[in-house]
Amino acid sequence: MTAQQGSLAAGRLLGGELRRLREAAGLSREAVARHLDCHASKVTHFENWRYPVKRPDLESVCRLYGVADRFEELDAIRRVASQPGWWTRYDLPTWLGDLIGFEDSAKLERVVELELIPALLQSEGYARRIMQLGTRSLPPAELDRRVAIRLERQKRLIASEPLELSAVISEAALIRTASDRTVGAEQLRKFITDAALPNVSLRVLPLTAGLHAVSGSFTLLDFAPDVPLKVAYEEGAVSGRVVDGEGVVQSLSGMHGRLRSQALDDEKSLALVTQLLAQQN
Repeated sequence: MTAQQGSLAAGRLLGGELRRLREAAGLSREAVARHLDCHASKVTHFENWRYPVKRPDLESVCRLYGVADRFEELDAIRRVASQPGWWTRYDLPTWLGDLIGFEDSAKLERVVELELIPALLQSEGYARRIMQLGTRSLPPAELDRRVAIRLERQKRLIASEPLELSAVISEAALIRTASDRTVGAEQLRKFITDAALPNVSLRVLPLTAGLHAVSGSFTLLDFAPDVPLKVAYEEGAVSGRVVDGEGVVQSLSGMHGRLRSQALDDEKSLALVTQLLAQQN
């Protein structure tokens, strides 16, 4: 794994491998903790990558697990995983830090949004307006900080190795956006600009598509072939959660595929947005 593949993904990869090696050695977390002279929670934390494993501890558990020959390989991943990402400069809630950390190292992001414009496609004005509506008492400095974080995330779409984005957006979200005379036109123009990027696929789920079984928004993050992670993110009204259970991720992946097949193709989706923008004039 290279540094470009991201610190959080590397950490989860290393933590998962250390858990697998411990279980293969027939050892409990408590037994490893006694070996390291620490509390069992420390072992849990570095297997979940809540806290990085230190080089001496990694070397010690490699010997304990009978894989001392793999220490240099695993330590190389540890060094990548220990590199702080740009988002660590901000005091973020864990769920948001995890989302951005995985997003920063993903190769493909698949999104379903039924009420709002996806974060990676939001204009500055739209993002600011949505945040103001969500938390009316937000101090101006904190509002500026949150908008800056959102805009920083969007740089992945135009990076030297850009993130691929496949988004399914409800027509209702676009109509609601177009109805806002303050930021609607700006947001629709950004939508059209982003749709022109070769790594972005934007599809609109029309109201005429009828019923579907999805009630909220979610994101799926896919990584390089040598990073065996399956991660999804589900968002609520005031927070979100990253999930990595294989069954949940597979279910959400199936939902994304079904909604994408119900949606207008890229060309027709762009035509609908262009029509909504024309109605602004």
